[in-house]
Amino acid sequence: MKTVIITVPMKPPHEIEAIQYPMDGNKAVEYEKPVRCPINGILAKTLNKDEQVKVIFILTKGENSQCERNKRVYIEELEKINKKIGAVLNHDTIEIDFEPTKKTYNKLITDLAEKIPDNAEIYVDTTFGFKAIPLSLFCALRFVEEFRDAIVQYIVYGKVEFKDGKPLPESAMIYDITSLYYLFKLMGSMGASGAEDAMKTLKDFFAM
Repeated sequence: MKTVIITVPMKPPHEIEAIQYPMDGNKAVEYEKPVRCPINGILAKTLNKDEQVKVIFILTKGENSQCERNKRVYIEELEKINKKIGAVLNHDTIEIDFEPTKKTYNKLITDLAEKIPDNAEIYVDTTFGFKAIPLSLFCALRFVEEFRDAIVQYIVYGKVEFKDGKPLPESAMIYDITSLYYLFKLMGSMGASGAEDAMKTLKDFFAM
């Protein structure tokens, strides 16, 4: 099952404009229309009719967090895109506190490990959300790859620059940062290596 994980922004929805994001790399999944949630553009290019898709939203709780409102905006955007495609979308949510504590990391990792189904094809958007999320997310992805036969297909980051508080659409770009996850895996496998062999492995990775 295709499983999409989205870190939802805490800022007010009116501050998140729809932007057309060019794709750095694989132009086959570049979407020509503006979106508020960057990965929705990739889903517009990769969803299939009658395909079962699970979308997991990670919401950061806080006194002024607007995550719940942004989640609704993201869902509306994706459902509009999906009208012409006809995939079967199912939504789920993980809520975490806006606190970089062991309790928060534990909840995020265990909730993701429980909610990601077996044999999942995983798509992740880490553009927004609590900055500590990606570290915990990588741990959860490693777990489901190892024990649930999941495959990490895309991890993306939507970049846009701002001037006087307003986004500059011409600066927008989606970056495929999946290689960063595989670097994370590689570093975890170097324990038995000597320093020289480990450094060679690292250089070979970046040379690919």
